[in-house]
Amino acid sequence: MDSPTETPIMRETRKAATIAFARVFIGVFWLFEVTVGHNWKIGGFGSGVNPGWLGSGAGDAVQENIDQAVDDGTWHWVALLYENVIAEGATIFSYAVVILQVAFGLCFILGFLVRPVALIALTMDLSILFLGNSRIPPFFVAAHLLLLYTGAGRFHGLDGRIMARVQSMRGRGASAIRWLIDLPLLVSARAQSVVMAGAALAAIYFFLQMPMRETTRMNLVAMELAFLFALVAAGFYLGRRATDRLSVVAALLRVFIGVKLLHEIWVRIDPGVNALPGWAGEEAQREVFETVVANHWQPFSWVVDNLFLPSTAFWIVVFGIVQVGVGVLLVLGLWTRAAAGVGLVYLGGLSVLGMTRYAPFVFGLLVVVLALDSGRTLSLDAQRIGQRPPRYGLPIPRRAIPVLAALAAVNAVAATIAVVGSGGIAPDGYTESMGQMTTAMVAIFSALFALAGWLQLRDERGQPSLIGDTSVGDPSVPASSATDAPPPPGGTMAPAGGPAAGPAPGGRSEPVG
Repeated sequence: MDSPTETPIMRETRKAATIAFARVFIGVFWLFEVTVGHNWKIGGFGSGVNPGWLGSGAGDAVQENIDQAVDDGTWHWVALLYENVIAEGATIFSYAVVILQVAFGLCFILGFLVRPVALIALTMDLSILFLGNSRIPPFFVAAHLLLLYTGAGRFHGLDGRIMARVQSMRGRGASAIRWLIDLPLLVSARAQSVVMAGAALAAIYFFLQMPMRETTRMNLVAMELAFLFALVAAGFYLGRRATDRLSVVAALLRVFIGVKLLHEIWVRIDPGVNALPGWAGEEAQREVFETVVANHWQPFSWVVDNLFLPSTAFWIVVFGIVQVGVGVLLVLGLWTRAAAGVGLVYLGGLSVLGMTRYAPFVFGLLVVVLALDSGRTLSLDAQRIGQRPPRYGLPIPRRAIPVLAALAAVNAVAATIAVVGSGGIAPDGYTESMGQMTTAMVAIFSALFALAGWLQLRDERGQPSLIGDTSVGDPSVPASSATDAPPPPGGTMAPAGGPAAGPAPGGRSEPVG
């Protein structure tokens, strides 16, 4: 039964706002990464461009990455591709990578051609993984899979507006536009079975390859690839048997985040400002705190100097208990919402303290895990939850929206002043520009929460969305293949990837199980 304060329309609009949050979040982080992040290229905020990617030295970074990957023992068939194709055109590929990564960010933020762009981005994710980079790329993979599955451009995005215009149009042009936005490549059961089997075999292959790699760096890559392909195979298998396929995707994202939290304390045990607190010795964690004290803004450095440094051993235990506890609970799907809430407080605190490389990625996707109510499937919570309606969305009160917007503006202004005063943000400057990086992260997430809250409130009041439609449903087959007719009065079309829908009580369109 629905609660008296939550209607089906409220749930659907909160789901739409959550998917829009995820889309904009990963778009913003693509732009952050390409400007001042660890793998920066075009630079920004006074830094100038990366000479290894653009200008007279374009192609140098590509060649260096290839040489490093070959030296580290990447797969022979990958090395052949890198050395005989990509290295031969290193300058061209250098510019292509920069253009594509900027395009990823802009397209995701605007919600334009999200499905085809996400598919291209996944291809780039794999190429980056094979180079030996296994820490951040898996988060991009998880996010791109989510955007690809949901057709996230249909939720408050330009894809939604475009589809609303061409949905009832006839002709090859309109059909081509609908096909490009929907990208209905895996509609048939046979195609899904082929991909599922391929992903399962790839997971087994990379699992068996782990002990065969020459370096720890490539061991970690093999482990990440085995895990990611296993999740994809599980998603196809379970999704074909589920009536609520989005709940399966949300559950797999929950498991992914849980495993990554455990990975950062059981495998990557060394702490750092570009990592999470590992399960290392007191001296290693003390060095991290001392780095924060030396580089962060005064209020934060004072807190770390007076509250954390004197009790480093105590905080190692606290960090370990919280990180392991949240990770285990997320994997099991036990007390999922509470675990996600604790995890968000933990990761948010680490980000504010200056650990702005890794923690914000986990934080952003954990928000989605919470907002999609991911404990309803593949979880120990499932029996306790029973058949209750999903609790989509973020608990953002109406009065908090202007506060969040103001917080984003204040931090954006503060970061700008700091950048001007210091001559710019140092690219990959998670230590040197710690204060500016932290302020930028606070501004980004405050703005994202304000946006999500505003979208939830706007649609619940029955107001039209800013851009695009808010049609929601279970994305499993393309909407344009379900029907060419306009949506029924009072109803909506299913989003890209959504099934044929029929009007539910109250005129709302609901997916057919």
